Amino acid sequence: MSGSNEGKEQLKEILERPEYQAYQQESQTASQRLLDIIAQWVKGLLETWFPNFQVSDSAINGWIYFFGFIGIGILLLLVLKLVGRLSGEKKLSEKRTFSMTSELAWSSEKHMEEADARAADGQFSEAARHVFLGMLLDFDARNLVEVKTWKTNGDYEKDLQDSHHRLVADFSFLAKIFDQITYGNRTLLKEEFDEFRSRAFQWMDQEGRREA
Repeated sequence: MSGSNEGKEQLKEILERPEYQAYQQESQTASQRLLDIIAQWVKGLLETWFPNFQVSDSAINGWIYFFGFIGIGILLLLVLKLVGRLSGEKKLSEKRTFSMTSELAWSSEKHMEEADARAADGQFSEAARHVFLGMLLDFDARNLVEVKTWKTNGDYEKDLQDSHHRLVADFSFLAKIFDQITYGNRTLLKEEFDEFRSRAFQWMDQEGRREA
């Protein structure tokens, strides 16, 4: 108990020191000066826009506090949304690319045939997914990546950094869309699928390529 009282006395002594009082007063003075500058600026705007409108300094200060709190609230909301979005994209990128062993057992050509069939039926998101899997199997056949069931698109991107770094930018674009349509419930339109297919095919082996 005596230790607690001693701590309180030390804190009280610190707070009462002249240097702390001067620092606190200086901080308050700086804040007040900033508030006064903003208030005068706002008052000048109001007098310019509304010459006959009279408003007190206290009312202007109230508005500044009010809109300041709103601004801070909006900023916090944007930060939270950004953090949530980045977290969601990170979770997507950590998911395995080949979710089933059967998809890995297919040939690149079979995935492309399935993609054509899905696209003809208007299932463009599913079609794009098969294009991407077929593209990866094509890369595997050319020793650009090593396809494994446990690998994510991030792993394949690292493989390409070593084997074909010029391909990485396009692969990253396609991988992001693949994750969104596979795990994020994104639906592709025909125009989006056509672009996806075209960008994938430009990197595939000539013998395994179809006319886009």
